[in-house]
Amino acid sequence: MDSVKGSAITRRQVLQGAALAAGGMTAPAFGVEEGRDWTSGIYRQLHIDAHLSACEKPYDTFNAEAAAQMFLEAGFQMVCYFAVCHGGYSYYPTKIGVVHPGLKRDFTGEMTAALKKRGIRTMLYMKAGWDRRDYRTNPDWIANHDPSGSTGTAGADGAEMCLNSPWVDRVQIPQLREAVSLYDVDGLFFDIAVHQFITANCYCRYCRASFASEAGGDIPVSDNDAKAFAYRTWANRRLESYIGKIHEVLNQQKPGIILVHNWAWLTRNPVNPPSHVTHINWDTATPNIGVYALDISLEARYLSTLGNRSWAMHNTRGNTWGDYSLREEAAFLQEVATQLAAGGRSLLSDDAYPSGNPEPAVYELYGRVNERTRSLEPFLQGCRPVKDVAVLHSAASVWSKTPMKLSPEWKAGPAYYPVSGAHKALIEGQVQMNIVNSDVLVETLGEYRALVLPDQRILSGRECEAIRRFVREGGSLLATCATGTRGADNQALPDFALADVLGVRYGGLSTVARSFLRVPAKVEPFGVPRMDVQVNGPFARIEATTARTLLELVPAEGAKLAPSAAAGGPGATLNLYGKGRALYCAAPVFSAYFADGPAMLRRLALWMLALAHPEKSRSIVLENAPPNVEVFYNLREKDRFVHLVNYSGDKRETGPSQSQAGAGVHGIRVQAGVPSAAKRVTAVPENRPLRFETRDNRVVFTADPLEIHSVYRIEC
Repeated sequence: MDSVKGSAITRRQVLQGAALAAGGMTAPAFGVEEGRDWTSGIYRQLHIDAHLSACEKPYDTFNAEAAAQMFLEAGFQMVCYFAVCHGGYSYYPTKIGVVHPGLKRDFTGEMTAALKKRGIRTMLYMKAGWDRRDYRTNPDWIANHDPSGSTGTAGADGAEMCLNSPWVDRVQIPQLREAVSLYDVDGLFFDIAVHQFITANCYCRYCRASFASEAGGDIPVSDNDAKAFAYRTWANRRLESYIGKIHEVLNQQKPGIILVHNWAWLTRNPVNPPSHVTHINWDTATPNIGVYALDISLEARYLSTLGNRSWAMHNTRGNTWGDYSLREEAAFLQEVATQLAAGGRSLLSDDAYPSGNPEPAVYELYGRVNERTRSLEPFLQGCRPVKDVAVLHSAASVWSKTPMKLSPEWKAGPAYYPVSGAHKALIEGQVQMNIVNSDVLVETLGEYRALVLPDQRILSGRECEAIRRFVREGGSLLATCATGTRGADNQALPDFALADVLGVRYGGLSTVARSFLRVPAKVEPFGVPRMDVQVNGPFARIEATTARTLLELVPAEGAKLAPSAAAGGPGATLNLYGKGRALYCAAPVFSAYFADGPAMLRRLALWMLALAHPEKSRSIVLENAPPNVEVFYNLREKDRFVHLVNYSGDKRETGPSQSQAGAGVHGIRVQAGVPSAAKRVTAVPENRPLRFETRDNRVVFTADPLEIHSVYRIEC
């Protein structure tokens, strides 16, 4: 039985909250804790996108009371709504910004009051950077993305202002203070600001002067510039400085206010956020570009490692932002399940009509999704992932490949493919895995059982020391391609930084972007046949020192780049180091798998992981689970929670696959490691007991038929 259909909460229970509000009473606070971390108790969030600058009469017939009531009845605990849109217009009577000329009401104020009356948390959307007035008198404040231009370019309806310029202190911060003063909201949501620091380089006079002062010389224009790596560290400092300044000012005005900077502190820029960042948000690629089921999982596996911070990710009602279609209910349930299973929050998103009045059909569907979330909240609070396999996502390694623009488009570029491919392969193999940045790796590696280094070119001295100790004391390691071949200054090293651990010597990267791993005999049970398995991308030339060769690497030759008859050296090796094992693969199997998608590479990668980190050593193992089933294994004190999430996509020839309701998966067998003897296993939220047995400190049971999301509680 699918747990979605067995949800313990009913629509009537959600409507009871609405009855309280209709009778003049406020709804209960949903267990929210007051103070700086109130977001930790908020699981059902709503974002309403409303870029209405081109509309003649925005919010002309808006009914705030009816809208807020609909949000309450749908079970939302927090709503993010507009104060300033992408076009730079304000939707309240500002004295600092520019009010939309067709606006005839205080939309922001009316919405705030209606939500507060119902006990719903309030967050204002503030587009950062676009200006409709001050750019005329201060053209040097305009962001300049042309390195050959002296000033930025203004459009017909305004200009993008540089966030390193005086515009921040003289215009943006005063308007932020104004909005908080007028409405006393719980939080502010900043959009697009981060892009100036990670995707759209600015060459205005303020940025030029700052870079020259801190790094010396001119701002570079390409990744190949000698100062490109220095530019990246400078841009990151400017990002933290900008966000820190806003936090300091607004937190003085209203202590504990939550400030959310969309796109910051994610896998695009994998560094630890400052301590004042308590909630993280990601606007991932929409279904017309990406696949929520995959992208949300990638970010979730990373964000879950960033300490006691809450986080959430948008998922739009339709195919993209500005689209009024409505996707399948199964899609929302699947996407929300992935976030909840990893310890995140739901952030369902809508696109407002020009009237601002919500579409009832959308909120009826969202209400059903929220019912499921609400029923699971007692089994989500206080949980954290079990630490089994860690995948390093080194910021320095990304910067070494693309320092000038970390993320050139909505979907991440090739610099991210190694980690994205490792994530995809491991979740399809039902491996309990987390993605960690460099600082988190050093701090927590000893708590894991295995580490994957997917083409992580730069490893700091602290990282190398932690990895050596980890393997020496019995940990398992799987590393690929150019891992540890560059120093902290992004200059090539003469040998692997972990040559002693890997047991191989580095001889440089190939210039031919294809190789083959020669499999001498069929690999069971992973289904890899006896053949030369193609891997696209430059490979590392190596010599074995203390490692044993498992597979030979075969270079491509001739016009067809077919495998040569003779091997070119080791392709995969296994080295014993202290009490641990280190498996190294010279070919970029993970990035090739993500870019090209042949299942054979996933099978080969999972086989390599099994040699270093066999199933008997893992925290959880699934049997009879196809690649579309993902497992999350969480702990809370002695209890363990198993989340199974099923993905099903449609068949199509244009655009990415869309999530749909699919056939149930039957017969999944779960083997979960537990700290002590299990007392009971129940399917939650139904609290229905399951039969189980205990073998070698493992609880073994057969899961119910899985449709979208099932959760099992193991009480020890």
